[in-house]
Amino acid sequence: MVQRHRLFKRLITGIALLCLVNAAFGLDPARKISQYVHDKWGEDKGFLGGKIYAIRQSADGYLWIGTERGLVRFDGSNFTLIKRPLPNSPLINRVRGLVTDASGKLWIRLEGPRMLLYRDGRFEDPYARFDLQDITFTAAISDYEGGVILSGLGDRTFRYQNGRMETIVSAEQSPGNVISLAATRDQSIWLGTQDNGLFRLSQGHISRVAQELKDSKINALLPAESGGLWIGSDDGIHLWEGGVLATLNLPSSLKQLQILTMARDSAANIWVGTNHGIVRITPSGAVSLDQLNPKPGFEVTAIYEDLDGDIWFGGSRGIERLRNGTLTTYSTSDGLPSSGIGSVYADSTDRIWFAPLSGGLYWMKEGQVGHITVDGLEHDVVYSISGGNGEVCVGRQHGGLTVLTGKGDSFTARTYTQADGLAQNSVYSVHRDRDGTIWAGTVSAGVSRLNGGKFTNYSDSSGLPSNGVNSIVEGFDGTTWVATPSGLASFANGHWKNRTASDGLPSSIVRTIFQDTKHVLWIVTSDGLVYLSSGKIRVPVRLPEALREQILGVAEDGMGSLWFITSDHVLRVNHDRLLSDSLSETDVQSYGIDDGLPGVDGAGRDRPVVADREGRIWISGKSGLSMADPIVISKNSTPVTVRIESMSAGGSPVNAQNSIKIPSGVQTITLNYGSTNLAVPERIRFRYKLDGSDQGWSDSVASRQVVYKNLGPGTYLFRIVASNNVGLWNGPETSVPFVIEPAYWQTWWFRIACLAGCCLMILAVHRLRIHHLTKRLNVGFQERIAERTRIAQELHDTLLQGVLSASLQLDVAEDQLPEDSPTKPLLKRILQLMGTVTEEGRNALRGLRTTESPDQNLETAFSRLRQEFPLDGNTNYRVIVDSVTRPLRPLIRDEVYRIGREALLNAFMHAHANRIEVEVEYASRHLRVLVRDDGRGIDSRVLHSGLEGHWGLVGIRERSKRIGANLRLRSRIGAGTEVDLTVPGSIAFEKGSNDPISRWFRWLSRERLETPKHEKEKRVHK
Repeated sequence: MVQRHRLFKRLITGIALLCLVNAAFGLDPARKISQYVHDKWGEDKGFLGGKIYAIRQSADGYLWIGTERGLVRFDGSNFTLIKRPLPNSPLINRVRGLVTDASGKLWIRLEGPRMLLYRDGRFEDPYARFDLQDITFTAAISDYEGGVILSGLGDRTFRYQNGRMETIVSAEQSPGNVISLAATRDQSIWLGTQDNGLFRLSQGHISRVAQELKDSKINALLPAESGGLWIGSDDGIHLWEGGVLATLNLPSSLKQLQILTMARDSAANIWVGTNHGIVRITPSGAVSLDQLNPKPGFEVTAIYEDLDGDIWFGGSRGIERLRNGTLTTYSTSDGLPSSGIGSVYADSTDRIWFAPLSGGLYWMKEGQVGHITVDGLEHDVVYSISGGNGEVCVGRQHGGLTVLTGKGDSFTARTYTQADGLAQNSVYSVHRDRDGTIWAGTVSAGVSRLNGGKFTNYSDSSGLPSNGVNSIVEGFDGTTWVATPSGLASFANGHWKNRTASDGLPSSIVRTIFQDTKHVLWIVTSDGLVYLSSGKIRVPVRLPEALREQILGVAEDGMGSLWFITSDHVLRVNHDRLLSDSLSETDVQSYGIDDGLPGVDGAGRDRPVVADREGRIWISGKSGLSMADPIVISKNSTPVTVRIESMSAGGSPVNAQNSIKIPSGVQTITLNYGSTNLAVPERIRFRYKLDGSDQGWSDSVASRQVVYKNLGPGTYLFRIVASNNVGLWNGPETSVPFVIEPAYWQTWWFRIACLAGCCLMILAVHRLRIHHLTKRLNVGFQERIAERTRIAQELHDTLLQGVLSASLQLDVAEDQLPEDSPTKPLLKRILQLMGTVTEEGRNALRGLRTTESPDQNLETAFSRLRQEFPLDGNTNYRVIVDSVTRPLRPLIRDEVYRIGREALLNAFMHAHANRIEVEVEYASRHLRVLVRDDGRGIDSRVLHSGLEGHWGLVGIRERSKRIGANLRLRSRIGAGTEVDLTVPGSIAFEKGSNDPISRWFRWLSRERLETPKHEKEKRVHK
């Protein structure tokens, strides 16, 4: 069978432990069977199993039902008929018995020589493990040690425990066809036969028990709390105790019934399945027979208490369940005169007073119902009930105001009417203050105040907003509050104060009011609910939709929650969350038929809901009187465990027996889950989170499936929790880890390879770019060299030769002039000027045509400039080399040299400096040339824009830009000048000079040159 139900053994173990720790509360023995919530499933509701033989619940929360049609599984919502639990095995039909052992295995007893085991979502055949020789088992139970006792047809009886199967009754000892078994605390095994009576196995010896039953068919056995044994036969129920059959004080009708099955719940109730229905025997011995039916076809053949304490039973009509409802409802079968109940009141003696809609006044205490027949109350309709300090005040439809006093079940009455000063005989709302003052609100004549035996009447002429009164309460400070159809009135210090829609009420029609223990006055208007706190009217922000209906009554239970009765709902709301405007879905519980209410149609009377002194809530309605105990509700709020039912990846089921690994490329991952709660599964809410994807927990949801799409590769942990049926998140967390495997293109090695490939590509592109740049620079350099050579030739052949020729002519002319000629000094100055021009022209031509030899480095070339430009003896010129020299690309070397030469030419000729330095740095990532002097500096405008007619600075910038270098010019008048040129190493240096070995060698050479003061040694060329 495809493993769709379990994901982890630890999940099952956790659920089992949870069930052991949180023992279920059995059905309340104080309730009648008719007061339990009774659920039924037949073919009309999806149950297709036919006649039921056995019921059990496995550790994962599923309910298993053995039927004549096969094995049925119930998850709280759906029934699944399992016909072939094991692949390649025959179909199964009748399932005769179900037993669970201490390890959580479910033993499934089939008809004929077959049996199955179920655990962790898997089935197996125990016949394949043990040599059972095709034995047909006829009975099976679990003993007190957690083992399983199995009895075969006319053969042996076995005990299975700790993985071993041993024979405890041999074929020779067999008492006959065993159809029922029981194990008691004294280590005895009891065997009930089909037609040979009862036998006992003790210390390896088997003996007949109860000679009176020697020819009886023993259908069921159940250990008794006293140590004895309950015996169910075709002749009724018996109790073996003290070595004899005890005399039972049971109804004669029960003694005549055929007993088919028995079970005991956790509250010590004995449940008996008969051929005419189910019977309950309480621990006190009381017998409930109200579920018996004299007609045939109502047999109960299987009974079981589930992990939540609910009773399941079934026969030929399907499967049924009894459970404690949140509310206990009393109706005419419990002594109420009618189903429709109006006003209700709880006094200090735990007596519940109620007024049927049809008329009269009644009380109920400890299940007993009493009727008040004084002063004509039995013939009048009671609108309202209040009281205190031993008095019960009753507002009547026609008879005015009646005050009851008395002790026990005897009461005396004093009735007040208009003749006594009451404003009107029709009193709709009555309230007794703590000081004994009684307020009687009439239908149409205002309100009357009874104090000291005298009435004071108030109407709209006295300050009331209306003469109709809907509700009256006393505030914590003694203020009396009155709800009317025209507003809310308060009476304090002899004065009335009114509040209407103009004062913040949603509507002036106030239907009912209630003050809670925190002094908050709740006001129900025709247009919604508001509350008065600290003198201000406030509107709750986050009201559930049900509280927007017509509210008939409000009360507060002993746990601090508010109960609201509306026209269609009974709600329990978290008081503090409602006040703080933080109400969530789980803070509101709505109760209905599934919780024990026969109906939710409330009666329109004053105070249809009240709390007694123990904090229990009493609710009246058209279907009876109901009670809710919040303490019992809290105790019965069993934690709910989430069950992962299946998981699929890309539509394919995931085998989760081992670690879950999902292949790459899966687009969707689907998880289906349920809960271990079988009672009200529709109320269970879930919150989940996927670690590795989700940032936080999801909102509470009712859906039982979650789908994740487009998850990337990685490790994930799906976590989920559930709230129980009262909204408490007290269950354990269920988790499912899984791994999505990466595709090859998502693996780390593939990404590293891609990264390396990208780096190599970038390097190749970079080298290609450098190659193209170098080639382009070389071409440009050759073109510029040729152009400079041509210009130099032309200048030399034309301009310079012409100047020299003119200079010679002038020199001849000057020699021919007499010494005293006034023209001779002028010619001398002209000759000197022309000599200067000639020398400058030669220097310019030398710069245009000079190309250093290929093996000459920059520092050498810069050092020889001293010979080219003779310096004043006061000028100190030196070249500094920082780090080891590296081979440069010829084009870059020449361009850098010409930039440096132009900078030095400016320094030599125009700076008038005392010190001129050139620093050359061969760094690992760049070539740097720094020319600085301490001369007179350059004006900032000239530095940035150049001097008209001079092209030195402009040429420096153009050259540096062409070779991709970074040029910085720094100068200030009187502070010298710096020309800082930086060329990237990838452009400046020859290939192979920047590899790691070369860099290490240069670093080592530099380290060896370090001084003790860790300062770099610089080579100086002078």
